[in-house]
Amino acid sequence: MLIKQDEITIQGFKDLFFRIIRLKESAGLKAILDNPPDLFERAKLYGIGFRNGSWGWASNIWHRSANGTVVVEDDSELLPEYKFLMMRVLEHILAQGPLIQVDCYLGSEGSPVRMHARLYCDPQFPDIAYRWSKINFPAPSDEDPDVMLFEIPHYLGNPNIPGTNQMLRVLRFPHHNYTIVTCSSYQGEVKKGFLSHWIYFVYKKGGCGEHAALREFSVKTVEGKIKRIIMCVWGLTGTGKSTHGMYVFGDHNKHLFIKQFGVDPTLYVSEQVIRNDDVVAIFEDRVYGSERGSWTKTEDVNEYQLPILKAAMSPKALHENTEFDLEGNPSLEGKLFQYCGSPNKNARSVFDLADTGYFDGKIDSSGPLNTVVFISPGNLCDYAWVKIEDIAFAAKVLADGRTVGHPAQSLSVVGKEIYETRYCLPFTMGVKSTMHVIRFYEILKKLKEKGYLVEIYMLNTVGKIGARYEWVEERLGEKTFKMPITKLELNSNGIPKPVGGTSPTIEETELFLLQAVRGAVDYDLHPIWGKKVLVPVNVEGLSRERLKELNPLSYRTLNELEELIKAQIIKSKYFLNIQCPGLPEEILNSMDF
Repeated sequence: MLIKQDEITIQGFKDLFFRIIRLKESAGLKAILDNPPDLFERAKLYGIGFRNGSWGWASNIWHRSANGTVVVEDDSELLPEYKFLMMRVLEHILAQGPLIQVDCYLGSEGSPVRMHARLYCDPQFPDIAYRWSKINFPAPSDEDPDVMLFEIPHYLGNPNIPGTNQMLRVLRFPHHNYTIVTCSSYQGEVKKGFLSHWIYFVYKKGGCGEHAALREFSVKTVEGKIKRIIMCVWGLTGTGKSTHGMYVFGDHNKHLFIKQFGVDPTLYVSEQVIRNDDVVAIFEDRVYGSERGSWTKTEDVNEYQLPILKAAMSPKALHENTEFDLEGNPSLEGKLFQYCGSPNKNARSVFDLADTGYFDGKIDSSGPLNTVVFISPGNLCDYAWVKIEDIAFAAKVLADGRTVGHPAQSLSVVGKEIYETRYCLPFTMGVKSTMHVIRFYEILKKLKEKGYLVEIYMLNTVGKIGARYEWVEERLGEKTFKMPITKLELNSNGIPKPVGGTSPTIEETELFLLQAVRGAVDYDLHPIWGKKVLVPVNVEGLSRERLKELNPLSYRTLNELEELIKAQIIKSKYFLNIQCPGLPEEILNSMDF
């Protein structure tokens, strides 16, 4: 059969794929390995068998290919370069041995957003198919899938994305329900590829698909009442979403809080449950999870983050780019492996949430969302933590997706302030992020109208309070502005780090969140935003001296803080115009003063 590049269409790719399958089968050849039961044994040929019984693999790229990804909505957007890659994928499938087919559900049984996902994976990479299958729920192969993903990790003479120096690796077709991944064996391409489709699937079902973890626990408030917390934690890779989304208090870490703060958190917390780690669907009545397992960044995890450590060190864990220690067991220290000449900062592990010790088998919340946590780190004008009182302001925080770059996102953004709307920019397709932000805003408004209190917090986790900076000219579109840029220096590992300032520790942030939901935090009005945003002036257990160090006004004058925030607003609106255009005025201008 002849595959002609100029005749390829979006739907035509799928038609040609199934034609190739039929052709092979009619010739008596095996075209598809339908959910083979021996995937693990196949994958072991390429893996490291650790002494503790777990297994690990290495990927050819150690972070996702966001810059090499293109979303194509219809045939009018199908450029010759895209058609060339689609043709090369089909040519490879025609010549290659049988593809591995794996069927899974995203979403629990009975969930309104359960989606059947089918992976077609190159047979030379059985570990990718196996690891992805262990994150999700099994689905029958005789049922039509909602979404398909073609994973061909080989280099196929890939062209660059037109107008850029970035190699085209991933093509997503939201309205035709499939994705093509090439030239990357990174597990995230498959996982995030399907979750991108699921986010759009959730939107079409009336919900809001968000890049957030889901955690539940009960607290004893300062009034002595028991309050159930249903918390979603938003954040980009590397900022602490998993750390805080899967944080629990217990005997393993309570001594840290007693020693540092004189507070035993276990006296106030009970019934702690981890529901989901990565992407969830928010509806007015409930939060629905997507996956039954987790694929989590694990380097530097220690015994104080017990759920992640237990699961990552389980014999059932499936590792990626994870180093070994001298005893041949997995090591999370980040001292042995390197990537592109620098120490590895994106070791990952696939594990069963049950192995955390804090999973009750349910990935959906027990009730409506009542605690929102945005991890939005910055270096210039941020407090360690604030409470947001204005829901339009909260919607803009979500729309901005402001963060500090991490190696797990891309090596080019490390240490820089970046904007990725909804902390979900590479995974949003089908409709603009604007529609998701408006949907989230409407859900908050409806809950408020019902008298249902949703507490909203913004955390500065890996950012700095009071870092040094300089003003430079920066071109944003057609205009040039004076913008503050964080001063960076290379640490001993060659990774850029901000100069000066301080950051809250994991324990300080968890203490704040615990005391905040208990009602044991006193606030004052934000010096710029007033009653829209509250800043903590007393956190039970935290010294006033430390709270002062976590206040940007200890390093800046009020006028200086105003200028820094004005610059942030200018930059945020520039990126919103590109990434999240057409926001309602009450959201777009909610930070203006």
